[in-house]
Amino acid sequence: MTELSCPEARSMVSDYIDGDLDADKAQSLEHHLETCPCCPPLYASLVETLAELKALDDTGGVDQLVQRVLAALAESPGPDDLRRPSV
Repeated sequence: MTELSCPEARSMVSDYIDGDLDADKAQSLEHHLETCPCCPPLYASLVETLAELKALDDTGGVDQLVQRVLAALAESPGPDDLRRPSV
């Protein structure tokens, strides 16, 4: 089993959650998460966030959120507006 650094482990988490890691890499990541003092809270946060987004998506909330973000972006100044001083 390969010992992973935190950056290596973090780069694998998404694939792990999606079930896209081979068994050796998954085992290495699991070992890292069992022994690392820093990564488990980050992993747990990601899993919780994904669960909340899925729940939001199940209620149609993601579409509403996207529409609100797009509306806010349409109302905000563009990059050119930010660079030009007002006269």
